[in-house]
Amino acid sequence: MTDMHECDTPQTASSPLDNLTHNRIAVIARSLVETIETGISASVTGSVNPAGGRGTPMGNAKAIWILYASLSAGNVCAQEVFLQGGTQGVGLGAALNVNPSFGLHADFNGLNFSHNFTIGGNLYEDEVHLRQGGVYGDFFPWSASGFRLTGGLRLTDDHLTAVSTPSNGMYEFQGKLYPAYPGESATAEVRYPTAMPYLGIGYGHQSAARGLGFIADLGVAYGIPQVSYTLSPTLERLAGPAMSSDIAATGLQELKQKVSPYRWYPTVQIGVSYRF
Repeated sequence: MTDMHECDTPQTASSPLDNLTHNRIAVIARSLVETIETGISASVTGSVNPAGGRGTPMGNAKAIWILYASLSAGNVCAQEVFLQGGTQGVGLGAALNVNPSFGLHADFNGLNFSHNFTIGGNLYEDEVHLRQGGVYGDFFPWSASGFRLTGGLRLTDDHLTAVSTPSNGMYEFQGKLYPAYPGESATAEVRYPTAMPYLGIGYGHQSAARGLGFIADLGVAYGIPQVSYTLSPTLERLAGPAMSSDIAATGLQELKQKVSPYRWYPTVQIGVSYRF
């Protein structure tokens, strides 16, 4: 007699219950994609609201739909949806197991928050937009345990835009104070690469009992942020060509130094899952 794979089941005609389960999976998958396509944003107060606009990686939502809808009709061990939160923001996703030792999961996370900083003695008020989606492979060294090794590709539209703000009506340039006239400002922008490799460890997404479960991820993604530092036309005109060039060059260099450590993007996410 041929040994049956741990995840294999005898080939039988589909029952009404099987059809109901697949229909339920399809409905949840569609709902998942609709939610992902609107995006997720959270303010510093912790509220979560739909966030549209540019930057939502729509291709990642489609990838989740393809994985979830097509494989839910195939011979896989189980299906799962999950909610999570952490350094990537608030997110949701879907997971499946190919066999007891290997699985796949995809997610989308988003967050908006403010984080002011200084460059050259001047305050910059910024708005940070995190939009991240990814597709990952999960390897379970011990099939009876939820511990896993995870690697994959993270797709991002993470960016920061900060505008200088005068202090007591003054700007500081090259160690000297100057009156801040209307229309004078400098803008600092930071953007992560569109695709970043990810490697980490985690718990959950394992083909165990159905129902509620716990998931966690600890890892790091790598990508060198791209930066720009520009002066408003009014500031360029009042400062003059030579001084404008010095201000822009000094600001760009300081901005690069500030963001350089963030090429390593740490990930700490925890959440809950539901397996069908």
